[in-house]
Amino acid sequence: MSLSTSQVSNTRVLISKIPEGVAPNKTHFETVTQVEDVPVLKENEIFVKNIIFSMEPYIRLDDFSETVQKSRIVGYAIAKVIDSKNPAFPVGATVFSSSEWGQYSHIFLPQYLKDVTRIDEMVDPNLPISVYNGVLGVGGFTSWDALQKIGDLKTGETIYVSSAAGTLGQLAGQLAKRKGLRVIGSAGTDAKVQFLLDELGFDAAFNYKTQDKRAALTAAVGEAGLDIYFDLVGDDTVEIALDLLNPHGRVLAVGILAWHQNAKPHVPTNMINILYKQLRYEGYTVFDRHDVFPQFLQEVGPLVADGSIKYTDTLLHDGVETLGQTYVDLLGGKYTGKVSVQIAEF
Repeated sequence: MSLSTSQVSNTRVLISKIPEGVAPNKTHFETVTQVEDVPVLKENEIFVKNIIFSMEPYIRLDDFSETVQKSRIVGYAIAKVIDSKNPAFPVGATVFSSSEWGQYSHIFLPQYLKDVTRIDEMVDPNLPISVYNGVLGVGGFTSWDALQKIGDLKTGETIYVSSAAGTLGQLAGQLAKRKGLRVIGSAGTDAKVQFLLDELGFDAAFNYKTQDKRAALTAAVGEAGLDIYFDLVGDDTVEIALDLLNPHGRVLAVGILAWHQNAKPHVPTNMINILYKQLRYEGYTVFDRHDVFPQFLQEVGPLVADGSIKYTDTLLHDGVETLGQTYVDLLGGKYTGKVSVQIAEF
């Protein structure tokens, strides 16, 4: 046993009731504290102290859609290994993991063990550790890998990024600009729109809440037409994009933010465009791509370090009991870019 105690006091955030017909709010979360036995680990298992939790919209579907009350919530975290039966993750290692919302997590299920990545040997000491929950974490990796794997970017093309002021959208737009594409983005406030234009160098941007989306996107695209839609929302915008896409255009289905906010799924009525224009409509998830994560850090890490890639990173120093409300605020659009919650010190 690497720990000096056989028990720990563990505060967790649980699902108190299932959202039905509404987006999650604070009444759907419950905080409980109890003394728990430190698990006796089996081969390849680890026991971690969670340090920084990443707030991710996907939790809305993964943990709320097919679950029961009092269920535990799993999210991405930067954590410290405090007991281990896995030689790849020794005691004292800093890891990126799928951890239950709580102070401590026993990581033993195969689907979560495969997500564990040791990061203490990869991090740049000149960068805040929280960036490895954001632009250099799963969010940034998702955008980079989706563009690399299915984007087929070509200089001179036009790409439209929805939810562009979030972590994924910010990086997707900047990477596309570096490849010589014309970049259009949309966001939910005027301040976020100006951020895209003034700070990130987007060529055009609009407020999808106050402007007519079809008119705004059509005007931004212009006569050149649209070549790629980087879809982070999963709403009726895809129908507009299918009309505007040039022959052999691509839809990269990367996120479904609208579903997390309890919007009803929208089925486009113009799917025939996929056939007539020979479009490619492809989904992407990061879950089976962890083997190329080091390559992502090698390429994008230096760009973040030298300021070539800009990002926004909100790190809240609050207790574990605030995770539920912070998640609600995230879905409500309170934050620009990445938000993480640090619940403990390293």
